[in-house]
Amino acid sequence: MQRKTSLPDLERLSIVTATIMFAFALTQLISFPTQKYSFTIFGLLISIALNFHIIVIVITVLLAAAGMDWIIQSCPNDKIDDHRLLTIRHWIVPVLTSMVIGVALFSFSGSVLWWVVYFLGSLLLFAVFIAEYSVFTAEDKINPLAIIGLTALSFVLFLLLSIAVFSAGIRLYLRLPLLGVGALMVSLRTLFLRLGKWYPLWGLVISLITAEIVVGFHYLPLSPIRLGLVLVGVVYVLSSAVSAIIEARKSWAFWGEPIAMLLLVLIVSIFLG
Repeated sequence: MQRKTSLPDLERLSIVTATIMFAFALTQLISFPTQKYSFTIFGLLISIALNFHIIVIVITVLLAAAGMDWIIQSCPNDKIDDHRLLTIRHWIVPVLTSMVIGVALFSFSGSVLWWVVYFLGSLLLFAVFIAEYSVFTAEDKINPLAIIGLTALSFVLFLLLSIAVFSAGIRLYLRLPLLGVGALMVSLRTLFLRLGKWYPLWGLVISLITAEIVVGFHYLPLSPIRLGLVLVGVVYVLSSAVSAIIEARKSWAFWGEPIAMLLLVLIVSIFLG
């Protein structure tokens, strides 16, 4: 009888992490002129600039999802073959991590900080793969610490993504999908960890509300840290409210957590913004 372990296959883990980080390293060696593509939708002219760094971010996001799935397959667990869709939930945090690293590296391109982000990003990606694998192998047990840790990590990653996106000074049409998809992934993962079930419609609602806030804050003279904190607070409050609705909480059991988080975000943003 095979025994489950909380650590993944180190060879697969090393290969996946090294491949993703090597792809990011290529952005320092390879480049090509930005290609601009324009098209019209309902009379609205949309222009998209495509460069090598954007292509690498897309590729690494796909590699993170495929790599996480490959790492999970090393687990001696019969339910992997019986329910292949169970592993999809474990792609979310690695994909979000890859997005954060890619956008952060893009922001610090040509700077000494690029190497700092690259080194820390490698360690973070390595740790995220291990954490998701550990949660997968322990899903048959109640593991509240792992749930709290992964939820906190998801929101920290979304905060870093938000700060990196606002610091990069990229156009609104690029901010919206990055932050909208990020909010969708974080809310879906949070709701699943809390409630043990997927709620894609609620996740989409939270994502759309977040996107509208991004549009509203686009031209406001606020610092990236303050904007990031506001977005994290909004996603957390909405996720908490949705959990309370589904669990049919009442009175302070419903409003307590969202109000406390909202006040905390406002206080922190005032002092750090």
